[in-house]
Amino acid sequence: MRLATFNVENLFSRPWALNHSDYSVGQPVLDDMNRLNALLKEPQYTPAVRTEIEQLADRHRLFDRFFDDRRLVLREVRGTLWTQHADGSRTWQAQGADDYLAWVELATVALDDRSIDNTARVIAAVDADIQVVVEVENRIALQRFHDDVLLALDTVDGAPAQARPYEHVLLMDGNDPRGIDVGLLARVRVSGMRSHIELRGSSGKPLFPRDCAMFVFELSGDERLVVFANHFSSQASDKTGQRRQAQSVKVAELVDAALRWTPYVVVCGDLNEGPSAGHMPALLAHPQLRDAMAMPQYDGAFPGTYKTAGRAGGSDATKLDYLLLSTALQGRVQAVGVERRGYVSTKWKPFVEIEQALVSRPQDKERIQASDHHCLWVDLDL
Repeated sequence: MRLATFNVENLFSRPWALNHSDYSVGQPVLDDMNRLNALLKEPQYTPAVRTEIEQLADRHRLFDRFFDDRRLVLREVRGTLWTQHADGSRTWQAQGADDYLAWVELATVALDDRSIDNTARVIAAVDADIQVVVEVENRIALQRFHDDVLLALDTVDGAPAQARPYEHVLLMDGNDPRGIDVGLLARVRVSGMRSHIELRGSSGKPLFPRDCAMFVFELSGDERLVVFANHFSSQASDKTGQRRQAQSVKVAELVDAALRWTPYVVVCGDLNEGPSAGHMPALLAHPQLRDAMAMPQYDGAFPGTYKTAGRAGGSDATKLDYLLLSTALQGRVQAVGVERRGYVSTKWKPFVEIEQALVSRPQDKERIQASDHHCLWVDLDL
């Protein structure tokens, strides 16, 4: 079994109307949205207002439940605009805005960008059985990424793509208002999920800025694997490291609790600081946990998982992503690796698709590479 963690660096969906290099493509949709919202706020729906509302609603098929290719979405809260009859005629119910509370907003689609394609290439190249993903907006965005980007890949590093589908595409909303959550792509059966977003720190604020999401997987027989997926506070927002320290203490407690009923426990994700920073001893010095990159099965070429990844024997400050394995799993490690080809560096050869894109647009490096993090993986004999 291969288990991996990857900070995909904002795998966001985006409004269809804004998902074009030529903004004139989406401008008519923006105009229709603004006009329709203005009409719905009219205190009186006169015959002229009703006609225009009907024209715009029909143009975007707002009341067609079976229409999938949406540009606009109608959000109805109170009241009924009209009654639709089988013969196509309508009987208006609302006389004005006092009778009908609703608005129209932009429909979102998976972000169409070369960086997202290369993010998919990283995941396809690793081909993990359990792939933890960090910084994903919501489950629908992750599902669209899986269906429309990952499975639609044509090539990976110049070779025909052979991305295999994932049976489980899961995510729980966290505490970050930007919608950068932790999620999961898995081919191993998930038997349980638990969020810890309601846990509070000493300040009374949420302890986890996103979540410490707990996933339980069914192995052979009655064995279970527990994975705690994390995205700790950033160094920008937590300069002293006190919040990361508190987060690591709580995760260590959760690990201890899980170890009482299964020997197979993993803590993974973007913990946002290197081992030498010294704020996470509860996890990094836990007697029953060990970092996969600190095991002899890792080749040790680079110590980091972020950007240029440092240099062998140098600082571990770029080591931000972790796979911490319980004692029972440590004896089952077959290989440990880091997929770095999604990021542009002179230290390694990036994907052919990235190199080709950079030839014509070298100034677009940030828009082309997959993420500023690398995908860390471990192979386990399970």
